[in-house]
Amino acid sequence: MKLFIRLLIACWSIILIVIVTVSLAPSLSLSVDNVRLREIPLATLQTCARDAVKRYRDLGVEALHQENSNCYRGRLVSPGPDAAHDLAGRPLTHEEAMLVRSAFYSSETAIDAQPDVTVVASRADTANAQSYIFITSIPVSHHAYVLWNLERLFRAVVISGLFSLMITAYVARPITILTGVAEQFGAGDLKARVASSTIRRKDELGDLGRVFNQMAARIESLIERYKSFLAHASHELGSPLARLNIALALARRRAGPDFEAEHDRIGHEAERLSSLVRELLLLARLESGNELSQHPTRFDTAKLVEEACEDVRLEADQEQKTVQICRHDGFHVEGYPELLRRALDNVLRNSLRFIEPSGCVEISYFLDGAATGVIQIQDDGPGIPPGQEDLIFEPFVTLSGNGGQRRGSGLGLAISRQAVFANGGRIYAQCQPGKGLTVTIELPIAPPNTRLSL
Repeated sequence: MKLFIRLLIACWSIILIVIVTVSLAPSLSLSVDNVRLREIPLATLQTCARDAVKRYRDLGVEALHQENSNCYRGRLVSPGPDAAHDLAGRPLTHEEAMLVRSAFYSSETAIDAQPDVTVVASRADTANAQSYIFITSIPVSHHAYVLWNLERLFRAVVISGLFSLMITAYVARPITILTGVAEQFGAGDLKARVASSTIRRKDELGDLGRVFNQMAARIESLIERYKSFLAHASHELGSPLARLNIALALARRRAGPDFEAEHDRIGHEAERLSSLVRELLLLARLESGNELSQHPTRFDTAKLVEEACEDVRLEADQEQKTVQICRHDGFHVEGYPELLRRALDNVLRNSLRFIEPSGCVEISYFLDGAATGVIQIQDDGPGIPPGQEDLIFEPFVTLSGNGGQRRGSGLGLAISRQAVFANGGRIYAQCQPGKGLTVTIELPIAPPNTRLSL
């Protein structure tokens, strides 16, 4: 369960328990404002008061012991501000005494609304300040009592819920913001930072936000320096290699055939070094975004995959290996077709390199839902050790396959990853025992109104 939900439930429960406990305390009865839920027959009570005074004057105290169910067992109290007993000698509660005092000083009826009864005190003769006080307790009807309890419970739930929501949001919202920023940063957005509204907080969450921003700034600086170093190093290596090839050509011409084997070896290594420098330079441009100077266009992935497979089949046929398309369901992508073509070439050649003779590389491209297109490349080679699927997309990483071969991704798969990123997609690998390696490329489908690239 999410932290926000747990905090909300816990806070809401505690506040609700406190509110209900306090509201059920005997000292806090129903306020007079809720008298509207009660039925108080004031005219009947006034008649009962006059009858009680008349009987008391005619029959004395004995008349006060005769109960009248129609008058809610009302009692007469002598006029005065300090009455503590009724005329029959029965003591008054503190609340009843306060009502008698209020009725004595005022000609209006005094009412004390309690949860189960309504205590009413009024003068028997409203025009006479020295009139007897008639006090009675009217039971609250079941319907009114239920309504009152439901209303009070509803108010308690709503108030405690709103208060709990504010407390929970105050605590959980910064955590949600930090989580979102961390996900952005982990996905490659090195500019992602915690908002100033969070880092201005004076609590531990504010400290966490400030520490995260400092960490993110240092990591961004390190990665930018790495990219800059890679780009400059690749560029600086280009000129010496060009001069090396020129010097090699001159040496071949002057030395004649005597040193042909040595010159061929030097030329082969120089070509490998030149290829490595070109790939380094391409990777640096992809990571810095300099390769994306052109506007993205809408292109058909089916044509792109078919061409890439045809190119790789020329190499596969020479080694008695097979490249075949198993599932084809074309879709269009808005992006950079040349970069995606480079990514496919690198993945296909990497798969082809590590399968056995007579092995097979299977390619599938299809729609996955309404917004995602998928290109899968699966080989039947030895695979890679479990848990190393992400490492093969790092530069210069080489891993041993299950068959003991060195499965070197070099720079090819690193370039593929950056090329797929440039097209708004993602690339990942999956390895299952006995089934080789599967590389999956997921790409967003282009909207229908974009221009199609020829």
